[in-house]
Amino acid sequence: MTLPLREKRRQETALLIQRATLELAKENGLDAVTTDAIAAASGVSTRTFFNYYANKEAAAIGHPPEFTKEQMEALRAGTGPLVADLKQFLDSHMEALSEREDIVRLVGSVLRSNDKARGILEGLLAAERLVLTEALCARLNNRQTAASLANNATSAIGAAIFLWQKDGEIALSAALDIVWEGVIDASRLLSFKQDGEAQS
Repeated sequence: MTLPLREKRRQETALLIQRATLELAKENGLDAVTTDAIAAASGVSTRTFFNYYANKEAAAIGHPPEFTKEQMEALRAGTGPLVADLKQFLDSHMEALSEREDIVRLVGSVLRSNDKARGILEGLLAAERLVLTEALCARLNNRQTAASLANNATSAIGAAIFLWQKDGEIALSAALDIVWEGVIDASRLLSFKQDGEAQS
């Protein structure tokens, strides 16, 4: 999908501000960074900074790739096994994150040291979980099950990013595969009684 030129420029400026924020935070810690310093490093005015972000923590988090309409529609309309369609959905999202690996890594370091930034990201993820819940509801007709699956899916993304950052040797997609295997194994365990008999 081709973006209008104006929107493309807005995204580029938002990304420029985010990169400057993250680089300054890497050098000095986010608490020591000022919005004036971010604006100067970005080559924009402080007023422009606030047109894009409410504060430096929001600038550090930036605008994580959202679940796209195409991804959502593929999940809603999928005719294969739900587990396969959901994994394909997550793979597609992880591919988008892979295009910004340097940013993902720097955001991770900010999240480890800044509670406010963690809160902002959790708010964004909560909104994405609601969107995903709606898409899954269209297939399951059960909101609780859909919400649980959406929570597991978004948690798997976070766990994969954490594993990727900690390991340092594997790709984001490979980290997701490992985490997803754990999710499937856990689901199987919950499907059986402790004595190994299937639950009725």
